[in-house]
Amino acid sequence: MIAAVITAQPNPSLYDEAITMRASGLKPKSLYTFHSHVTMDRNEAFECEAHYESDAKGIIDLEKHTSLGGSYTGTEPMGLFWAMKPSTKNKHPFAIPERKRADPPLDVTVSLYVGARTSSFLNESSKEICSLLVRRRFMAPGVTRTVVRDNGLHAFLFLPPGPGPFPGIITIDGLMPGTNEDKPALLASRGYAALGLPFYGIEGLPQDYKDTCFKLEYFESALRYLQNHEKVDAERGIGLVTLCFGVPVALAMATFLSGISCMIGINGPLWVLHNPMSYKGINWSPYMTLNAQHSEGNGVQLHRTLYNFPHTHNEAKVWTVEFYKKRDIAFMFVAGLDDDGQASEYYVNVVERLLKESNPSNFEIDRYPGAGHLFKQPYMPHISVMYNRSYGELGLGGVTGSHCRAQEDSWKKQLDFLHKHLKLRRIKPTAKL
Repeated sequence: MIAAVITAQPNPSLYDEAITMRASGLKPKSLYTFHSHVTMDRNEAFECEAHYESDAKGIIDLEKHTSLGGSYTGTEPMGLFWAMKPSTKNKHPFAIPERKRADPPLDVTVSLYVGARTSSFLNESSKEICSLLVRRRFMAPGVTRTVVRDNGLHAFLFLPPGPGPFPGIITIDGLMPGTNEDKPALLASRGYAALGLPFYGIEGLPQDYKDTCFKLEYFESALRYLQNHEKVDAERGIGLVTLCFGVPVALAMATFLSGISCMIGINGPLWVLHNPMSYKGINWSPYMTLNAQHSEGNGVQLHRTLYNFPHTHNEAKVWTVEFYKKRDIAFMFVAGLDDDGQASEYYVNVVERLLKESNPSNFEIDRYPGAGHLFKQPYMPHISVMYNRSYGELGLGGVTGSHCRAQEDSWKKQLDFLHKHLKLRRIKPTAKL
């Protein structure tokens, strides 16, 4: 009898890359359970199970066969990855699927058991018939990671292999401290010089988000550092890829700083909330008009309804920097329509009107029904609640299947957008700044 075996191709692979997986050597027309398990930052585990029936040849092919139950149903070749949920065995609730350091790969253990089982019954007495370690990388071979400490700048630079020069990108996250290196690392793996830029939560920067003042000079120093790097093709302009509270910072950068060619804003406000922002004597107060009807759900803060937003278009315009007048910058905005972390649908509706009035040909907006707040890279698990040390439990929203499909679709569109507006951008000769 042929021994049961799980195979995956390619393995190892980049995390944003779909893989094929199958089990063979099984008893024909029998039920089995796939179980996937991974340990991420802070020793937080995520896991998933799915029930399949082997075919007449004793094979289960995840590209062709249908999950009959468990964490997901249907034909989902990557379901064992995106359908993971925080393990019930974690010491603390509200695990976050993140990787602060991108250089270690993420090892996912995929095991196979006889019968239809759930994670709670998969213990030491459950006999797995075979298993496979699936290695997922954020850094392609040859990509380098450099810690940047330069005149007050704290960042992480990822460079593709080769002499360059490469198109440059700055990534800015939102409320989570530090920076998640998975995105700039994957962008470097796609041929970009990518600078992951934190603004609080690491040594040398404010430790609490509530103590943070968005001084645009800090972000300007990151832009100039990248523009002057010998391996960065600054003549094509720099791209910005931002999430949540990184979005209003990027809008201000696009408005006031030179050398930016495109920007992606994901599930973020148009103006600063909670914290002030300043640049060369110009000060922006945070928008703090709270909604009297706001209520929390079971102690979880839903920032989607926290603010009483401007009721008229002209009032919204007063709070927004004039990024929409920048005809030489391409904009892409992404909104999860089930986002509980920000009123993302409201913001992109305002953006759409502003840009149609001033810059009608150089923007795109993607709206995703059922998608929540925390857009990660394809096949990352979805969570609907997170814990932040400044604000406590925060609702993120989203329906798992819809959210994860949105992550996959949006990432492809983001890469296409960056390719068009950075790699294919017509060069206008400029001097180094």
